[in-house]
Amino acid sequence: MNRSRYSYRADSSVPAFDDSNPLYIFDGYCVLCSSGVQWMLGHDPNGKTRFTSVQSPLARAIYMHYGLDPDDFDTFLLLKDGVVYDRWRGWLETARTMPAPWSWLGVAGYIVPGFIGDAVYHIIQKNRFNWFGKRETCLAPDAAMKARFL
Repeated sequence: MNRSRYSYRADSSVPAFDDSNPLYIFDGYCVLCSSGVQWMLGHDPNGKTRFTSVQSPLARAIYMHYGLDPDDFDTFLLLKDGVVYDRWRGWLETARTMPAPWSWLGVAGYIVPGFIGDAVYHIIQKNRFNWFGKRETCLAPDAAMKARFL
């Protein structure tokens, strides 16, 4: 995965978008993922983080840019300051976009070695539909949330 800062800007297959704020890309059919987004919106209603589902054209292009298959979702992505974060590190960086005390989890989580955090993330990701369920339709933001979605 090319993790160079803002590498997607040079990729003509990725539509131009405002990347001045963090962008959280999630699986819109996953109940756990969608619930996480709704939780973030509820606990940080005035936050800067924006959201899009991997099912959107922009997110699909970003996934393909990073060599990921958007049809075989195996990690969410966070784009923050032009850098991509995924799996355990993505979760930590996403937590850091939230107000305190939630952001503290993103800092404290660095005591867990990355390979352990990634292993736990992988187990949850592989079992998320069995454990939490799958939506029939992709999460659609209501009017109040719409401004935070791309």
